[in-house]
Amino acid sequence: MIKGSIFMFISSFMALFPVANPVGAGFLVNGFLSGLDQKTRMSIIRRIVTDYLLVGLGSLAVGHFVLALFDLSLPIIQLGGGLLICRTALQWLGDSDASAGRVSKRNADPISLRAVESRIFYPITFPISIGPGSVSVILTMMASASIRGDWVRSLLNYAIIAVVIVLMCSILYLFLTQGQKIIRKIGDNGSIVINKMVAFFTFCVGIQIVVTGIAKIFHLTAL
Repeated sequence: MIKGSIFMFISSFMALFPVANPVGAGFLVNGFLSGLDQKTRMSIIRRIVTDYLLVGLGSLAVGHFVLALFDLSLPIIQLGGGLLICRTALQWLGDSDASAGRVSKRNADPISLRAVESRIFYPITFPISIGPGSVSVILTMMASASIRGDWVRSLLNYAIIAVVIVLMCSILYLFLTQGQKIIRKIGDNGSIVINKMVAFFTFCVGIQIVVTGIAKIFHLTAL
């Protein structure tokens, strides 16, 4: 059982990390928070982390029920989620202000603070920090975690997936809290370049998820 649990943890981490991309998401989200003072920034970060856990652990808890309720399949979730990721990435690539996620560099004023607060859940938490791609991966991991006739092992696997989700959130939190130091060292131009690169790779991840969904829907092997 110990070997199985270790394998479940490693496979879940390797499956979720590239899609959730907490490091890249940390750079992107830091752009939104660049104009806030430290106290306000930490308050916003805590709300982002809370929403992240609600989406991630909520998907784990009720994901299959929601799919059954709306009669949705995993390939459809992958297709829709991939398209939404591509749309978000294109917005970041096409608009220099949006892609840098900038707010004024002066201390946060009521207007800029309201603008950031209105974006905490969408698009900062969802789909930038944790998107449909991550949700579809969580649902896929749930399918492999369920062991018929062994509810103890199934619950243990579900708990391991929950630990992986919390770990992704912790990595994101680390990069959000330390992001200003990193951005200060690489400068504004370096931050923009990194954000553009992350946006491009995010677009590629979205394309990959779309292709995977299409391949499963039409039972294609060439893709």
